[in-house]
Amino acid sequence: MRTLALLTLLSASSVFAAVDHEAAFKADIAPILEKSCANCHDPKKTKNGKVKAGFDSSNLKSIVKGGKEAGEGIVWGDASKSSLFKTVNLALTSPEDDLAMPPKKSHEKNPPLTKEQVAKIKAFIEAK
Repeated sequence: MRTLALLTLLSASSVFAAVDHEAAFKADIAPILEKSCANCHDPKKTKNGKVKAGFDSSNLKSIVKGGKEAGEGIVWGDASKSSLFKTVNLALTSPEDDLAMPPKKSHEKNPPLTKEQVAKIKAFIEAK
């Protein structure tokens, strides 16, 4: 009986965690990505419906998966292993790096993220 109650509790907390990630994504992260990433990484915004580097920023499921070049988009609990964080952080620390997002040459259309926005993405990824 105790095992069943514990399993039920664990299942419920997993569902709430997923709902919390989705809600936090829609409220806090999606608006950041919409402004700086969507022109190249949202199939509804690109000219031909294809996203650059296979990275689709239009929904959380696709972002977690990541793209073709930089690996998993989100590794929950570890921003340092998450390509989403690594690439936007590179734009602050090494803007000339080929993986820095958004690339320096596109800053007119795709503004670079602020330190605060990058910190928000990091906190989002590291929240379990």
